Amino acid sequence: MKKVLVALAFFLTMHTAVEAQKKYDFENLKGSWRNKQGAGLDIVDSNTIYIVYGEQKRKVTDSRADFSKSPVWLDLAVKDSSQIITLKSLLLFVSDDLIQWQVFDSETRPAYFSMDRGDMFFLKRVSEMIN
Repeated sequence: MKKVLVALAFFLTMHTAVEAQKKYDFENLKGSWRNKQGAGLDIVDSNTIYIVYGEQKRKVTDSRADFSKSPVWLDLAVKDSSQIITLKSLLLFVSDDLIQWQVFDSETRPAYFSMDRGDMFFLKRVSEMIN
């Protein structure tokens, strides 16, 4: 019994280590991501991204992502009336179908998630792209 438990613990440790080293890129972000209230992101490709919030769906005019950082730095520019607003955000893949996304409306972005700044979302991948 002891050998079985040791083998099981070893397997789980190896599996966790492999998952932790998994690299993500923009391909992994393609699809529709929503929180429980329906807010989220629609990502067709790196050039076609929509921010969805309530009844509003705004096309991102420019995006930049740095997947070499953990969490990923994701900047999304959106036209609002006559000006363009750049939302600086952090994104972390919790799993293949769940991301943690925090958006900051100021020019500074912390190196990691902050409990006292920005809006935090947990977005789940929905089964198909929502139009």
